[in-house]
Amino acid sequence: MARPATGQTPVKTFRPPEPLWKEVTDIATAEGRKNSDAVIEALHYWVKKKRRERTAAKPTPPQSEAGA
Repeated sequence: MARPATGQTPVKTFRPPEPLWKEVTDIATAEGRKNSDAVIEALHYWVKKKRRERTAAKPTPPQSEAGA
């Protein structure tokens, strides 16, 4: 049976190390945010960083020597 439409993003589950999760909780609480918002922000940052790294690692095509 399919899950009913809720208009929300489906829940994802993961198991972070307890010390890391405590830090996430402490920081999110201090900023008046939910843990999930902090994790989503961190994932966005990580994805952007990896995209930049991949772009920087791609070799640039050699320049054409036509007209030299």
